[in-house]
Amino acid sequence: MKKGFTLIELLVVIAIIGILSGTVIVSMSGAQDSAKNARIKSGMDQLRSAAEVYRLLNSGYGDNTSNFSTTGDGALIRADIEDDSNGIGHLTVIATVTDYCMSTPLNGSAGTICMDNKGKVGEATCLSATGCP
Repeated sequence: MKKGFTLIELLVVIAIIGILSGTVIVSMSGAQDSAKNARIKSGMDQLRSAAEVYRLLNSGYGDNTSNFSTTGDGALIRADIEDDSNGIGHLTVIATVTDYCMSTPLNGSAGTICMDNKGKVGEATCLSATGCP
């Protein structure tokens, strides 16, 4: 009598492994979005610090064409934030000399994050430099 596995036994084991790996992959996709969103939020906090440094060095936050997010470290942080948004959107910065508001879409169904110079953080899109709605 030969020892070994039958074809049916092997197919059952392969099917079970396939079902388990499919379940793990589906559950991990939400974790990836959460991790990317945490990185975007961290980048927004870093950009807020860069905005304050820019304001001190340039007597204001800039304007809509040249501001804290388009020069120096701010430009690098902005590129990192936009890279993590997976092409679903970009960082919107509305700036004046005295105020700014910045927002970007988050991954998955998490919506949008908004931050302004007054310290307000919300889930909205910036409409003006006066702050998050």
